Amino acid sequence: MPLTFHPRSLSLPKLGMQLDPHRACPFAFVSHGHADHFARHDKILCSVPTGHILRRRYSVAKDRLLLLDWEDQITIDGHHIQLFPAGHITGSAMIRIEHDGESLLYTGDFKTRDSFTAESPVFPQADILAMETTFGLPHFIFPPTEKIHTNILTFAKEGLELGETPIFYAYSLGKAQEVYAILTRAKLPVVLNKSVYEMTQAVRETGINLTEPKLLGEAIPPGTIVIAPPNFGKTPLVKNLKAKRTAMLSGWALTKGAQYRYRVDTLFPLSDHADFPGLLKTVEKVSPKLIYTLHGSTREFATELRARGHDAWSIYGNDQLELFGKEELPKFTEGR
Repeated sequence: MPLTFHPRSLSLPKLGMQLDPHRACPFAFVSHGHADHFARHDKILCSVPTGHILRRRYSVAKDRLLLLDWEDQITIDGHHIQLFPAGHITGSAMIRIEHDGESLLYTGDFKTRDSFTAESPVFPQADILAMETTFGLPHFIFPPTEKIHTNILTFAKEGLELGETPIFYAYSLGKAQEVYAILTRAKLPVVLNKSVYEMTQAVRETGINLTEPKLLGEAIPPGTIVIAPPNFGKTPLVKNLKAKRTAMLSGWALTKGAQYRYRVDTLFPLSDHADFPGLLKTVEKVSPKLIYTLHGSTREFATELRARGHDAWSIYGNDQLELFGKEELPKFTEGR
C-alpha cells in the first residue's frame, strides 16, 4: 500500500487522502480535535464525536464532514475503511484501511489505558502499523492510574484545607476534562476557565458522562479548584492570588527539570498518550509485518523494535535508506 511522507503527515496517493495533515488539503482524515492535527480541509473523514468537537471548536461546516461510527465500514475507490477508538481524548480515532489484500493501521495520537473521558482503545490487526511514539523512550513508564488519581485528589484536598486555591493546568481539550472528571467524582468544587468550560460542554454533548460545569467569573470563588490551560498562569487573576498551589498535568512530568520549565508547584504524569510499555503492547496487539514510527522518539523506538525482531522504521531518520533497498516492502517516499 503506497504511502507518501509529507512534512509531519502521511498520505495515501491512490486514495487521495492525507492523514492528520497540518495544511489544508482536498481530503483528510482527522484523528481528533487537537489543533496540531487539524486544518481547514475541503473534506474531513472523522469519528462522530470528533465531528461534533470540530464543529464546536473550529466552526467546521457540517457538509465538509464525512462521519463514521465506530467499526462501521465505508469503501472509497476499493479501499475499505474503518475507524477504531484511540483512547487519546473524546472521539480520537485510529483508521484502518484495507486495499488489495493489504491493511494499514494509522494510530494518530493514542493511549492504551482506560479513562473517564475517552472511549476505550481498540487495536485491530493490520499488516502495516503507522504509530505515534511521543513517549518512545524506556524511562517513560507512568505510575498506575489509581495512584495518579489519588495524588491529584490529595493535592487538591490539602490545598482546600489550608485555605489555598488549587489550580490544575491542562490543555483545554482532553486532560482538562479528565482531571475535571477525577475531581468531580470525588465531589470536590471546581470552576473552569472559559476555554475549558466550552470544550467540557462540547465533550458532554457527545455523550461523555460529566457533571454540569461551572464557569469561572472575574474572581475565583473561595474554596474552589480551578482548571485552566497553562497560559492562564500568566494572567493577573493568578499572579495576584497569594494563597494558591499549582500543578501541571503532563506525561513530561517524568523528564528532568519539568517542574522548573512549567514553573508550577508540582506535576502529575497524567497523560493522554501511551507510555513506553503501552507502545510495546500496541505492537503486540496489532501484530504488523511492518511498522513506521512518527512523532516523538521515532528513531529510538524503531531501533528498540528492530532489536526485538520487528521490521520498524522512523519516517524521519536515516534508517529509511535501508528501507528503500527492500523492494518487497510497500513503497514509501518522502515528499517535499
